Amino acid sequence: MVKFNLYSIESGEPLIYTFPIVSQANYPHTEKKLIEHENVRGKGSIIISGGDSAWDLTLRGVLIGNDYDDLMDKVDELEEKVLLNEPFILKIESNTTTYEYNVKRILPVEYQEDNLRTNFIEYQVTLRVDCF
Repeated sequence: MVKFNLYSIESGEPLIYTFPIVSQANYPHTEKKLIEHENVRGKGSIIISGGDSAWDLTLRGVLIGNDYDDLMDKVDELEEKVLLNEPFILKIESNTTTYEYNVKRILPVEYQEDNLRTNFIEYQVTLRVDCF
């Protein structure tokens, strides 16, 4: 199970938000993003460790509630805590490794188009990594 936690960028504490039940993500499996650039004559490549250019990280998951009102409270919490264009520290904890990135949300949170009167709703959050 991978956990995605947001922290205040000023202090790194306290925990701002934990993304619930993340089902898919495009986070890298290395400490920094690697970009391979082949040179013009094809004699090799240049590996650029991240930080030179920002990249997007998309989290897809599921919010779960006991009823409609409970679910809407969780939707409100997601949008109130993961604010648009506000910088955070994102910590990704896998079984063996913890990755840490500076991020901000750059797009509105997207939700499934189905009827919301259910006990779960899928969401998608797009974060810009290393953008400041």
